[in-house]
Amino acid sequence: MRINISEYKQVILNFINLAFVQAANLLLPLITIPYVIRTVGFENFGLVAFATSIVNYFSVFINYGFNLTATKAVSQNRNDSQYLNKLFCTVTYSKVLLSFTSILIFLVLSILIVSIKNNFYVYLYLLLSIIFTNLSPDWFFQGIQQLKFLTYLNLSLKIISTILTFFLIKVTSDYYYLAIIPFINSVFLFAISHLYIQIKHKFRYLRVGLSSIFKELYQSRFIFLSQVKITFFNNFNTVVLGFLTDNKIVGIFSSADKIIKVFSSIQVPIVTALFPHIAMKIKNSRETVFYELKKIAIYGSVLYGAILIILFILAPWISEIMFGEEVDQIALLIRIMSFIPLFIFINNLFGTQYLLNTGLEKKFLINLIIAALLNVVIIFPLTYYFKAIGTSFSIFITELFVLISMYNSAKKVNATLKI
Repeated sequence: MRINISEYKQVILNFINLAFVQAANLLLPLITIPYVIRTVGFENFGLVAFATSIVNYFSVFINYGFNLTATKAVSQNRNDSQYLNKLFCTVTYSKVLLSFTSILIFLVLSILIVSIKNNFYVYLYLLLSIIFTNLSPDWFFQGIQQLKFLTYLNLSLKIISTILTFFLIKVTSDYYYLAIIPFINSVFLFAISHLYIQIKHKFRYLRVGLSSIFKELYQSRFIFLSQVKITFFNNFNTVVLGFLTDNKIVGIFSSADKIIKVFSSIQVPIVTALFPHIAMKIKNSRETVFYELKKIAIYGSVLYGAILIILFILAPWISEIMFGEEVDQIALLIRIMSFIPLFIFINNLFGTQYLLNTGLEKKFLINLIIAALLNVVIIFPLTYYFKAIGTSFSIFITELFVLISMYNSAKKVNATLKI
């Protein structure tokens, strides 16, 4: 079955727009990371990375899966402006409620946990940046498949953040700016995107009852739980490494992980642009969508795999250029995790794109819960005995399991359609 390219015209246009931002995601960290590591050191870099891993749990709580459920709702009701205005308000107010809850939880934790108390403002600024980022309505722009504005806004803010990094971080003690700069970025993202929606789409802030908010939260519960799992093992590994080792080792691991995340971001434009298109098309033919996703997986794997093979080969050179210290260990960690971006790409196609859009949130969640349990079982012994190397292998094994389980689930669903 051949893919009809004309049907993917809007997807391709959105991909091109998003690619500009992802190009910045690729290039700007390659400029800032070497400078930051050499200026603040692995230990302080590790401290901020550890704090970020803790705060990211609040991110998944505030987002509550709306990046998927609300995007899907917008895509399927894009011509109903009254519905979209109410959805915009309901989702925004839901996130505000979850944000205030997060702040209260954080204040309690800052009293109970010494490491948070000792670095209170680092954690606070990171939390505030998470809140304002999640309150930005990127899900709406994805749903209507109009990403040009959001693309150039993000790109502009990333460039400003890069300039601020060189301007503000001068000595080792300036590491706290690594938390302040994302906060500044997120405030502007929030303010400008909300203002744009009010002007461009004539949205008003409507009065929405608590019953509507709780209904929206209830309907998104399975997606939220699946996102909890994803964030759980993405950040849990760094948290475990931090508790079992020290900030320097966390800094070394996070340096390698930054490189992997840069290469993971290559896929973001296509999967982000693809989701609302699949949400519309899958209502007419699940079987056709499944085979098209298989084609995309095959072509994407060839191209993506070639890029990641180059990463694997050049890992020592990249580590030398980027970090200058701990080169051998960072290069080894990069090589262990080098094909994880490909695993994530494929499991997104058959999990997020297919299972979620076919209404199989429970199956999607079950796969992720089993993967999380697997991760918990292997992360402690691997990290205890092998430190950052063990953590890297834990992530590799878990992501490979997610890939296999998502593909098998999607394949079984498609097979039932033929019966």
